[in-house]
Amino acid sequence: MRIVATGAHLTYPHANGFHGDRLLLARYEAGRGATAVISVGLDGQDERLVAAIAPRRDGVVSPAYPAVAEETGRAAWIWDDVLYIADEPGEAEIVYTAAHLQDVCAITRDGGSVVVVRETGARWIFLRVDLVTGAATELFTRDWQANHPHHSPFDESWLAYAHEGPALEIPDRVWAWHDGGHVQVLDQAAISADPGAFVAVGHERWLHHDLGAAVVAYGDSAAGPRGLYFAHPDGRPPRLVAAGERLWHCDVSRDGRWAVADTTGPADRPGRGWQDAGGVSDVQLIEVATGHQARLARTTATRHPDHPHPIFSPAGDEVLFNHQGSVAAVAL
Repeated sequence: MRIVATGAHLTYPHANGFHGDRLLLARYEAGRGATAVISVGLDGQDERLVAAIAPRRDGVVSPAYPAVAEETGRAAWIWDDVLYIADEPGEAEIVYTAAHLQDVCAITRDGGSVVVVRETGARWIFLRVDLVTGAATELFTRDWQANHPHHSPFDESWLAYAHEGPALEIPDRVWAWHDGGHVQVLDQAAISADPGAFVAVGHERWLHHDLGAAVVAYGDSAAGPRGLYFAHPDGRPPRLVAAGERLWHCDVSRDGRWAVADTTGPADRPGRGWQDAGGVSDVQLIEVATGHQARLARTTATRHPDHPHPIFSPAGDEVLFNHQGSVAAVAL
């Protein structure tokens, strides 16, 4: 294991943080929150300041989650109800401002637009912001808590989002918007081995190699099977890729051969979910074809941003994760 950056954390797993041979990270201080967006080489060298971040006006201590356009390297992030973009370090500009913006956004591959979410009372409004004109166009509105927008990297015409809430109470977590309509991507009752119950899932991340999402069925779910699933919006049945009683967040290599997940407690400890977790999280490598798992690293898990949130490098030769206030990498 090597340290890529200290005092920093990765962006959210379903947001691309890579641009060429560089990685976009957020600086973070306990008790203050995010303090900057930085760019660093994958070797941990040549750190560059993209933009400093001021404390939030409401005093909330929170991380920042930048997203990078895969083709152009343009960065976008939301902070304190403002959408920023930067094409080069030190050149951040404001493109959109609105009250009650969520802190996770989705930028297109070409960097031409960003999807943001506004919370207004009991309505969650998804907007597409044109980064040339700054104009915001409403895509759709939900009357239940919705978040985690991200485009399918396989086909950007599919916009993924989540029905947020306590996982044990949400029977329809995984959604997509496409051609003006909504698709429930995973029928959580249909995969349940317990009649009348649904499997509690979350932390979905859409795939690069196929149209679909990797989804974790949590160890705390009363119904099973639990573990890592692949689910699709086009009628194909979901598949249990790997059984697991403690899987938490996930990512999949761009060629689809490997998955990685962190855990709620030691993967080799009896129990499931958060039982006897002890503040420990393992980073597990999963072979998609067989479901075989192997531990890559052991770290800690507390509150955001101290979730490991493991991700693959674009080449699939390393796994990066948050590790005790730093960003770490393990070579495969």
